[in-house]
Amino acid sequence: MRLTAPHPLLVLAAAAPFSLLVSALAVADDYPSKPINLIVGASAGGTTDALAREVAEGLAQKYDVPTVVDNRPGAGANIAAEAVAKSNPDGYTLLVAYTSHTLNESLFHELPYDPVEDFSPISLLGEVSSILLSRPDLEVDSLQGLLDYAAEQPDGITFGVGGLGSSLHMETLKFMQESEVVGYEIPYNGTSPAIADLMGGHVDVMFAPFAAAMPLVESGDANAIAVTSPERMPNLDDIPSINETLSDYPTTYGWFGLLGPAGMDPAIVERLNADVTEIMQGESGADLLEREGAEPIDISAEAFAEFLVEDVELWKAIAEAGGIEKQ
Repeated sequence: MRLTAPHPLLVLAAAAPFSLLVSALAVADDYPSKPINLIVGASAGGTTDALAREVAEGLAQKYDVPTVVDNRPGAGANIAAEAVAKSNPDGYTLLVAYTSHTLNESLFHELPYDPVEDFSPISLLGEVSSILLSRPDLEVDSLQGLLDYAAEQPDGITFGVGGLGSSLHMETLKFMQESEVVGYEIPYNGTSPAIADLMGGHVDVMFAPFAAAMPLVESGDANAIAVTSPERMPNLDDIPSINETLSDYPTTYGWFGLLGPAGMDPAIVERLNADVTEIMQGESGADLLEREGAEPIDISAEAFAEFLVEDVELWKAIAEAGGIEKQ
């Protein structure tokens, strides 16, 4: 029987998938070989910045390469997100994002990027709940008490909103939708002035982030009515969850995550996911999350991608029901 040698082109074609796999693995093994840039769409000093610096320090120790935090606040974090979306997907330019990333599609007519399609989700750093506060002289000590009080007010109650279009604003809208409380939003340029007016008795209630709320609760300058998490928070087990009173109340979280531009090498994504998860579950990362009222989340990059899709749709539904007009 005569044996014929395969055509050289067929040999090359058969070898191509294997050589591509070897090449991809080599790229992942060599990563990182230069400094990593973490772009943050928030100013220095806040929770997002603190988490970014925790991740940066952890990666620098693990990889022995400089990891730089680059704060680019403005436009609801769109400036930072656009910069990463348009960067080289080599794993050296990453985005430390927060809730605005999935919320902004509900607020802007046109974004310079798609919050899902233009990114490679890497790791969900943590989820955070907010606390419903009331002014210190409002004599209610439970959510049911607040609902009863609101029902007796012919003009409704006032909600301080620490930033129109923020996740706390969306939480306010959702609460009014679900509880059927008649309320009026009083907007402020940030959480701090809203808190000042709550303490002064100028607004009745507001949703506040954990880190800002706890000093007020501990000092008696505000009353903690409920938390937005589906269950009581481990370090606040004396404050009930909203859904203990409103049983069908849908849970929404503030979140923080790490993303890269679309098209990143899956092997690099997987490596970063494992290493960043380990950093956030370490003693320093876990302590930081606890101080910020956040919980560490251990999910795959694929699960994080699904989370982003669902979160975009969730905020859209709340914004549409609340009559939010896009800018």
